Amino acid sequence: MKAELRWLGPDMQFEGKTESGQTVKLDSTKDKAAAIGASPVEMVLQALGGCTAMDVVSILQKMRRTIKSLTLEIDAKRREEYPRIFTQIHILYKLTSPDAAEHELARAIKLSEEKYCSVSGMLRPAVEITTSYELRRA
Repeated sequence: MKAELRWLGPDMQFEGKTESGQTVKLDSTKDKAAAIGASPVEMVLQALGGCTAMDVVSILQKMRRTIKSLTLEIDAKRREEYPRIFTQIHILYKLTSPDAAEHELARAIKLSEEKYCSVSGMLRPAVEITTSYELRRA
């Protein structure tokens, strides 16, 4: 796997390009209103959320469950000293489905956490990651 990162200047704005040709903007400028993208640390949270959300959708689809919506709310805490790594991350999964059972959603989340999500696997040795969920009917 390869990636490319190019400085856009004049501040802390970059454009990343993946091996598959996708681009993403990264930005750590002080003026958040002028930012053109997420900070690298924010991207880590997005990557974690995207990784586990894709797993959960895939697993529930294999169970032939209907997914009307899935939203993840991710809350993270970082240490004060540098490097300001994450110490705790909590993910709240909000699934709307007319036919998924709570135990099926819980199983999908557990499989993602313990087996499939590569981002979680990279973070978990150093970060306490907890989860909860809400299941709503369509």
